[in-house]
Amino acid sequence: MLGLDGTRVLIVEDEYLIADDLARYFTALGAQVLGPVSTVADAYAFTEQADAAVLDINLRGSPVFPIADRLIARFIPIVFYSGYEKNIVPARLQHVCNLAKPASRRVVADALFPQPGHRAPQPTDDIPSLLPKLRLAARLLLSDEGAADRLVEQVLKQAIRSMNDGAEPGSTEEWLNGLLRRAATLGPGLLN
Repeated sequence: MLGLDGTRVLIVEDEYLIADDLARYFTALGAQVLGPVSTVADAYAFTEQADAAVLDINLRGSPVFPIADRLIARFIPIVFYSGYEKNIVPARLQHVCNLAKPASRRVVADALFPQPGHRAPQPTDDIPSLLPKLRLAARLLLSDEGAADRLVEQVLKQAIRSMNDGAEPGSTEEWLNGLLRRAATLGPGLLN
């Protein structure tokens, strides 16, 4: 088990239950938790003390990227832990691990503190686990719930056809989101 005796872990998260859960987990591993804090201003106060940080990308409408920039300038390991996709992260921060909620606390800790000889668990990237996010993305594109569901269905049919043709999608999430955007632009019937 990972031991973090005395390591100062900054938790920047505006959802209380998630912040509290992460704080309890890192405390149980021996870390000294800084925060949790829920605003960029509060987080900035801890940037000079932190040894590592878990950062939600959007804090009550404000992006956390200035905090990430400051921590990276100090060579502090960080992990983005958010409901946002990686494409919202600026190019200068694309190298930072971006874990999608709800990844387990262990996945977050392993991404932040990789152990020698052990590969950190990767966030789930299989189609069933991505369906809620895909449906949410469709609902953001289309106001009609039924139309959004039909769009998701069409995207899944196209994904199955592409997989049967031997297509190598890379990241399943990015691939499905690309199909969704294309289908929404072309119209669901033109995706075939």
